[in-house]
Amino acid sequence: MDFLKSKKVFTYGMILLITILFAGCSSPSNEAGEEVELHIMTAASMTDAMNELKQMYEGEHEHVTLVPNYGSSGTLKSQIAQGAPADVFLSAAVRWIDELEEEGEIAQRADLLRNELVLVTAEDSDLAVTQFEDLLQEEVHQVAIGEPETVPAGEYARQVLEELGIYEELSDKLIHGSDVRQVLTYVETGNVDAGMVYQTDAILSDQVKIVAEAETAEPIMYPVGLLEGADHPEEAERFYQWLQTEEALAIFEKYGFTGI
Repeated sequence: MDFLKSKKVFTYGMILLITILFAGCSSPSNEAGEEVELHIMTAASMTDAMNELKQMYEGEHEHVTLVPNYGSSGTLKSQIAQGAPADVFLSAAVRWIDELEEEGEIAQRADLLRNELVLVTAEDSDLAVTQFEDLLQEEVHQVAIGEPETVPAGEYARQVLEELGIYEELSDKLIHGSDVRQVLTYVETGNVDAGMVYQTDAILSDQVKIVAEAETAEPIMYPVGLLEGADHPEEAERFYQWLQTEEALAIFEKYGFTGI
């Protein structure tokens, strides 16, 4: 009986030891010193702000590396839906977060920022463009906007021009960019006479000037979504929550965004 009792004690002890070892292995990976990569789907208009946020966050979390993927929000949404690595999604339009949520891809979401849409020309342009209707002038040959189906700035631009009743008249002049930064480049390089971009893009460039501000039917909102399929859910949620702190919002505001 003493032998059986000792054997039971030994067996229970081994089970306890194994349980403790497995519990240790399941601790948060960054606390254990394991390198973690977070894939951040980021609207192109947030490139400069995200680059600084990346540097700041990685400085405070030595085992975490942020891997931003910049592009139009519609394209990024499609990549997420097709299974591309993604932990957090910063979108320039609510629409794409809504669609992902309907598809069961969003674990948490929040409205983060606001922006404005503006009309710009090259800094040295001598065109008499001071309002959107001036784009109809014969002297204005090409106008760049984002692709309305995938680029939120392009969708907003189309809405503004339709509201003014000049979208159809301008259709032959319109050049579509793959994202808002490409539209800005078209104007900076003189490939088009004018373009519609976000205020945050325009103020970062010394090669363009803002000639008019658009009135959109609804505020231009930038939501952030924590993705359901995040490879590192705890670290991803930690970064998602950090984006909503005063520290992070101060960086966004530095680049012209407005907090909610």
